[in-house]
Amino acid sequence: MKKVGLSISFCIADIIRGEVKEKDVEKIIASTAVVTNADWEGIISRYKKIYWSDDPEKGEAIFRRLLREGKIEQPRLQGKPAHSIATGHWQEQ
Repeated sequence: MKKVGLSISFCIADIIRGEVKEKDVEKIIASTAVVTNADWEGIISRYKKIYWSDDPEKGEAIFRRLLREGKIEQPRLQGKPAHSIATGHWQEQ
């Protein structure tokens, strides 16, 4: 079953820990509003230290693959609100 994530940081941490398989991720709908590569680099650096500390290099590699594959969406760039993760950060499709 495919999954849609609602948090780059938490979802990639789940993949690192083996709780979710990367191949099962349809996309991640992020709460970020990142435009430049420099901004992405700053976020990656912070997430590696805070959320992906179990395996920071793996976390970065997963993120970059998902981004390259067009699986990271940023609705805030279109003026839409970010999703709430109050009830969880994964949805099954």
